[in-house]
Amino acid sequence: FEAWATVALQRLRAWGFNTIASWSDARLFRRDFPYVIAGGVSGAHNRITTNVPTSGATIHDPFDPRFAVNVRNSLRAQAQEAAGDPFCIGYFIDNELSWGNRDTERNRYAIATAVLAQAYAQSPAKRAFVELLQAKYGSLAELNTAWRTSFTAWETIQAPPAAAGLNDALRTDYSAFVKEHARQYFRIVRDELKALDPNHLFLGSRFAWYTPEAAAACAEFCDIISFNVYQRGINPTAWAFLETLDRPTIIGEFHFGALDRGMFHTGLQAAASQDERARFYRDYVNSVLDHPNFVGCHWFLSADQPLTGRTRDGENYNIGFVTITDTPYPEMVEAARAVHGELYRRRAQPPSVDEEQ
Repeated sequence: FEAWATVALQRLRAWGFNTIASWSDARLFRRDFPYVIAGGVSGAHNRITTNVPTSGATIHDPFDPRFAVNVRNSLRAQAQEAAGDPFCIGYFIDNELSWGNRDTERNRYAIATAVLAQAYAQSPAKRAFVELLQAKYGSLAELNTAWRTSFTAWETIQAPPAAAGLNDALRTDYSAFVKEHARQYFRIVRDELKALDPNHLFLGSRFAWYTPEAAAACAEFCDIISFNVYQRGINPTAWAFLETLDRPTIIGEFHFGALDRGMFHTGLQAAASQDERARFYRDYVNSVLDHPNFVGCHWFLSADQPLTGRTRDGENYNIGFVTITDTPYPEMVEAARAVHGELYRRRAQPPSVDEEQ
């Protein structure tokens, strides 16, 4: 391992990289090179299944008292290792959770409707939602009038049939709970993480899908907001909403792949060749540099995945800077050196006269 680690760090420096990103071997840490930690919350507590397509499977119930305990237990060992290390930037906690998405109202409010489908006695989140509704409406009759429902007990509240559509009261109440759920999650994770390690950053939870409510809650409690963005680049118009969140933003994952060197899958963003893959890399990084709210982007992965697929799910993407035989792709190395060599100058350059007008 030591021989490989020496070469890996030499390559990172020579190719202009300035951070060891998530999912990296922790044995590379504490070697005078900046790094981030990928943490995750495990343990027995209630979870919520949203069934939103392309949005993961489940998400934590942060209203469950066991959740805070599990956060603490899940992060303690990593925090103890990193607490005194000035080269540790901070922690990503969890990855691509099932927040729902902005495609439809059903998907945006999926956490709210999924919570209402759970049994009252077994779901701390449902009890929290009911308490929110009781505080707002006071009586079940008022709720029934607003929701156009006929519930006979608070414990029996369910989401009205989707076919009925959403009225303004449902939209408002669903949105309020979706945001409160996200606030509870990020607040507890922040508090537990900072209790263990107050001197490093909470880098968010790497949104692959998100709702406006979840993004706003993340901005409230995290030091940095993180997104995994598998696109050709950062479209300024699409990401203009970041200005209202008032938090620096980092990209936790992006990549491009091609099939011209023997691999069978391009990954999530396809290029026609290694030359094009390298050009896409330069363009993507420059689009991040040119957006004032972004402070960085992390490539996924450093090496191609095995041709026969990784163990967990068979992913076999051409997404590395090196092949599975540890041979660098010269096109990618050249692109990295070129764009990284200019990144600080490009980021710091003053706006043009036209931009100031």
